[in-house]
Amino acid sequence: MGWSSTVGSIRGIEIRIHVSFLLIIGWAAYNWGIVLRGGWSGAVYGVVFTLIVFLCVVIHEVAHSLVAMRCGVRVHEIELSPIGGLARMDEIPDTPSHELTMALAGPVANLLLAVPLGIGVAWLVSNHPIRSLGHLLYLMRKPSWQGFVISLFATNVFLALFNLFPAFPMDGGRVLRSLLSLAVGRGPATRWAASMGQWLAAVMGLVGLLIGNLILTLVAAFVFVSARQEQRLSDLQTLLGDMPISEALSSQFATLTAQDTLATVLEQAKRGQSAPFAVVDGSRLVGVLTASDITAALEVYGSSALVGHIMRQEWPQASPSDSLATARQRMARSGLEAIPVVEDGQLLGMVTAQQIQQLYEFVAAQQRQPGHGRTP
Repeated sequence: MGWSSTVGSIRGIEIRIHVSFLLIIGWAAYNWGIVLRGGWSGAVYGVVFTLIVFLCVVIHEVAHSLVAMRCGVRVHEIELSPIGGLARMDEIPDTPSHELTMALAGPVANLLLAVPLGIGVAWLVSNHPIRSLGHLLYLMRKPSWQGFVISLFATNVFLALFNLFPAFPMDGGRVLRSLLSLAVGRGPATRWAASMGQWLAAVMGLVGLLIGNLILTLVAAFVFVSARQEQRLSDLQTLLGDMPISEALSSQFATLTAQDTLATVLEQAKRGQSAPFAVVDGSRLVGVLTASDITAALEVYGSSALVGHIMRQEWPQASPSDSLATARQRMARSGLEAIPVVEDGQLLGMVTAQQIQQLYEFVAAQQRQPGHGRTP
């Protein structure tokens, strides 16, 4: 989060750009201006085309997000990076039909964008005959309106088909899990889809290395890590079952007020407390302060900055009746290592990823005990 900046919002969903996104802009200018010998005009064309492509990526992620919101899932932001877009939401819908609809929404959005572009390509072909595949590729590399239409059409079709690749957690992987869930249940379906995702990601990464495609290699690494994370969350859900947070809730946690300064935060850190910190007004939760927020604010404003000016007022949270697995999933999707547990606006405590992981390991060790489950 500390490396991202908000550039706008849609239906309350923040659109953020990661600082690494500048790399793809620089690459576009270099590729079109120098590699393809387009000069300054080619460089400008490459940057504009790349920005339009990422606008299509935003539309893809917004389509996912709007369907998720209709299913009752809270969506916090969409972040753009060189490997694409990522919608950060509290959870993925548990109902197979909801997950299926949400997964298909993105590719369908790209195909809808491709329809008018395809009509433009058909008109172009009928009025300016394309003599060969080489001629087509030439037009796509040429900074012109013809090349723009053809390339944008091809890009949207590619985005739709590539995302339907059955590698979990890509859209195709989620489609696969939702369909498998109807037959074998969500847990086994997640393990099947995650295993396939890891295998396909390994193949994708190997291909990326062989052909020297850095973006494909990065996407493969992201898919592999994400699939592994989803599988671990599924295993945690299976092992801990529906154990509610209330059975493992820690009431020993540090709180701040909006009037505290970052100097107070530093004192809390010296006493062994760690972020994220809950910011309260009495017993009512009013904000959350993360480690990246603290670091960035100290660098810019110093230790005299007020917590109320820095804290986040939108954050994932849990209720005492939520399961530990649900809480861990929300942490994983938000990037936080702890989330507040709230009931009727009142802060009851904090639940941490470390705490859940430790409980998971204890229960797993108990399950591995010879003769576990038999009455002596």
